[in-house]
Amino acid sequence: MPFGIADPLQPLLDARSTGAPVPSLLELGGVALLAEARDLLLDHDELPTLVGLACDDTAVLDDQSGRDFLLAAAEAPEDPLLLEEVVATFLAHRDVVRVLGEDLVDVWLDVSRTRLNLLGGIALEASARVVLANAASSYGLLDRLRRIRRELRRADDDFAGRAVRVAGAVAEHFSAPEIPGLLEELLNRDDVADDAAFELGMLTLRQALTAGTLEQAHPLFLKARQHLRDAYCDEERSDAAAFGTAIDAVLAYSAGALVSEDVIHRLQESILDIRLNLLGLPPGWRTPRFDTLSTWQCLLDTLYRAQDADRPGAWLRGAAIIGNLVDVYAAHRSLDLFASGSGTNSPAGPDPVLTGLHGVLAPRVERTLLARENGLALLDEWLEELGTASAADGDPSTPLVREQATALRRTLSAGGGESHPKADRPAIMFAGLSLSVDDTKQMNDFLASAPHLAERLNAMWEGWRAKEPVDEVPIIATTYRNACTQLQQQCPDGYTGQFAADIDRILLYLLRFLDLRLSETQRFGGDDRRYLRRLKKDDPKPLEKELGKDLRDFLGGQGLRVDLEGGNVGGGRVDVAWRPHDELITLELKRDWKNPSWDSYARAFLPQVISYQVSGPPVNFLVVLDLTEKPDGLASISACVHVRTVPGPAGDPRPRTVIMLRVQGNKRDPHDL
Repeated sequence: MPFGIADPLQPLLDARSTGAPVPSLLELGGVALLAEARDLLLDHDELPTLVGLACDDTAVLDDQSGRDFLLAAAEAPEDPLLLEEVVATFLAHRDVVRVLGEDLVDVWLDVSRTRLNLLGGIALEASARVVLANAASSYGLLDRLRRIRRELRRADDDFAGRAVRVAGAVAEHFSAPEIPGLLEELLNRDDVADDAAFELGMLTLRQALTAGTLEQAHPLFLKARQHLRDAYCDEERSDAAAFGTAIDAVLAYSAGALVSEDVIHRLQESILDIRLNLLGLPPGWRTPRFDTLSTWQCLLDTLYRAQDADRPGAWLRGAAIIGNLVDVYAAHRSLDLFASGSGTNSPAGPDPVLTGLHGVLAPRVERTLLARENGLALLDEWLEELGTASAADGDPSTPLVREQATALRRTLSAGGGESHPKADRPAIMFAGLSLSVDDTKQMNDFLASAPHLAERLNAMWEGWRAKEPVDEVPIIATTYRNACTQLQQQCPDGYTGQFAADIDRILLYLLRFLDLRLSETQRFGGDDRRYLRRLKKDDPKPLEKELGKDLRDFLGGQGLRVDLEGGNVGGGRVDVAWRPHDELITLELKRDWKNPSWDSYARAFLPQVISYQVSGPPVNFLVVLDLTEKPDGLASISACVHVRTVPGPAGDPRPRTVIMLRVQGNKRDPHDL
């Protein structure tokens, strides 16, 4: 308080010091006090307590000056802890939030626009909680999230952390296409990368659970598993481990593989870690998500019991086996795998049915019963017994189970539902095992004659790859997978077998090289990395050979023996060459100081690059040293990788694929931007 001015909240302070009851707002002066001493009160350390007293007094909402004071108090604190307390006080008074919800959201969104720090992050989170409580419309919040992506360069890590949490929460309730892009952009922020990867995983998992068909759901489950693995690699998060383990079990059951006791135990251990970490802490607004893990535990237990149907002698207990299989078949209707609070009271309406979960689990149930000689007869007997007992058991879930079991019976009568998509190249899961051409052909021929086995092996291989770590930096892992996907789509015939495994290996090393050089402080690497320096007027431009030496030393440190300026390749000399096995992989190095666009690189450099693909698979690399001015800062790693396929030269019908990478030189210090 300013010296010499009476404190209007002195009675409140006296009550605190003596242990007396806290006075009401009326005892302090009523609504008139809020107007008369407005400026003093808004700057007072006891503002959160005063806001609570004002919210408790019904006369405040009936008075315009009282409402104005509350809205001013919502944005007044300059201290993050004080703002947190004010927000918590408002949210604890539902009647006030219901009346002032729209205005509070507008106030807090304004704070998030002007303060791209912790204060703005707290305000953004507060507005999201009001919207998700159905006390305000979502338009302003969704528009704010859309614009935040363009402001991330100016935002600090505290703001970015809150933005990740808000984006993840909003994605659970609204179909907002801008949110995945925002979360992918946040992967570039080291301090929040694991949070962004986790939220991307949970968003993709939700999409997988609600997908319409098996063909839509299965790749989404794989993608969700990859994001959760990235989050775990970065921080060893128990939540990422728990949901990732649950996805492993679903994919394993779907592929006809074993859901082992080890998987069950891993989920139990992860849930225990989460509960121990939360022990003694007040419930947070995002903790209901963890409450669903007990339901996931029930699902895994059901899958574990149902796989007994494949064990010899298990059908001696036919009724129990049928019951377990029906439980799996009905899981999409009987289990709620979404966070409580996102159901019928959600601003987006009730939760959708988990059709994607049904799509990946139902085919194995159907195959199991069809493969059993008396499987349909046992199911008919089980349905008859259920119909007899359902009237007396009083279980509200019995009609749902009977409905799903009847649907299963109809599907089996029609010959079963959909199965996993067939692999174009059945033996692709053996890539990287150094199989000879003859062995690969024999394996392909064998698997082509056993399509069901090929489908199962392919699904197991995809599930294994999804949970395998790529890199502990999430943005590197995401960029790597995106590039591999583009290669598979653009070069399905050349990007195969051992050669594909070798391309994957050097691509990952090159992405790590990009990340290190992108993050490196000026002059950190001494003379060896002077080629990355900020160029002054009339400075000589760095040469490709400086980049080549740095790249050779880096790859050599990773165990790759590469050669510089190798001759007799495509009628010329190639800058960098690596021959790990039978095929030569080449890297052409260039520099550019005019136009750092992929189209410009393609026009200027690709004719020379593809000339080195005369023999061997039509895939190689172009690495460009970008020396253009960068007044707005550096681009992220994901913007520095591009895959392009072009027609072959001289009438060659075989297209050529080039992986282009941009190494950003002429770097400015961040404080110079």
